[in-house]
Amino acid sequence: MKRVYLDYASLTPVDKGVLKEMNKYSTKNYTNSSAFYASAVKARKAIESAKDRIAKVLHAHADEIIFTSGGTESNNLVLRSFEDKNIIISEIEHSSIIENAKTIGNAKVIRVHVGENGIINLEELKRTITSETMLVSIMMVNNEIGSVQPIREIAKIVRDARKKSVKDNEDKNYKYPLLHTDACQAMYLPLYVEKLGIDIMTLDGNKIYGPRGVGMLYIKRGTVKISRPGTENISGIMGFATALEIADKMREKEHRRLIELKDFFIKGLYEKNKDIKVINGQGENDYQANKHIKINGVLEGTSPHILNISIPNIDNDFFILQLSHRGVECSTKSACLNDKDESYVLNVIGAQSKHSVRFSFGRDTTKSDIKYALKKIDEILEKTL
Repeated sequence: MKRVYLDYASLTPVDKGVLKEMNKYSTKNYTNSSAFYASAVKARKAIESAKDRIAKVLHAHADEIIFTSGGTESNNLVLRSFEDKNIIISEIEHSSIIENAKTIGNAKVIRVHVGENGIINLEELKRTITSETMLVSIMMVNNEIGSVQPIREIAKIVRDARKKSVKDNEDKNYKYPLLHTDACQAMYLPLYVEKLGIDIMTLDGNKIYGPRGVGMLYIKRGTVKISRPGTENISGIMGFATALEIADKMREKEHRRLIELKDFFIKGLYEKNKDIKVINGQGENDYQANKHIKINGVLEGTSPHILNISIPNIDNDFFILQLSHRGVECSTKSACLNDKDESYVLNVIGAQSKHSVRFSFGRDTTKSDIKYALKKIDEILEKTL
């Protein structure tokens, strides 16, 4: 049976070039970089070279890069560094931000609202930041609906607030609030940190065709000190650097290709279901009254690799099992949520969480795959709707 994998937002396969690079440091140059003998010095130099390579991609400095075990740990480290402080996040941050925000001491955490389009309310953000705000954490691309936040505009708001805080605190060296962004799903966007105007950024190897269990933080010089103890995963680090370089090199071409595939998928949903309209942003009452497939979020300006849709009268868990039985693999929500949990992201934007399915595309996705998936979706919907 043909297998069509449409869950790249959950996990990407490891690139062959990445595996080749990792093997060099798994079977030969595998030394603990913390030791003092010659091969350890060589290992430390390799790690420093990886930082240089990553910094080049991000237009950053090598000493602004620290390695972690993944995106979740990176986000945890950031929030833990602001324990007992005033923090602002959005309603639809990754669960590693949402859950940690509940448990970081006596921190005052304010959630900024988002609209049906999944974009935060910038005016509300302006009003919410005060002289006591220490951190603003807004993800760049949402992992469930693909909405892309206007990070540059957010960065300007944070900078303006910082200038006011400096004046209010009468301290020219006052550096808060800082802006952190989780960019784990932003591999199809340019990640040039200076242009983005961010202070801290999270990346994850799982999402960029890199190794499992490796991620990183970019931390702008002179902002906050964040460290991670433990033996560094040299094989994973070298693989991560390679994966990021490859992703950056392929970014523009893949962005265009995936937009075409996504558009083809959406048009196919409409064409294969003559009595079902594919709509965008329709009101909830109309959605309930008609047998419409609804696109959750918006189409314009979203990431090209994520499409989330609601289909009335289906049980999404059963629906994806039916698709899986036919060789099509997709998801109902973020893999980081508990099995019993509904998607809080979809609930926030007014979508039907129990009737929603996420398709996400990647390097190996072809038009033939999309045609096959559309055929199987049509088979199921003919029996359901």
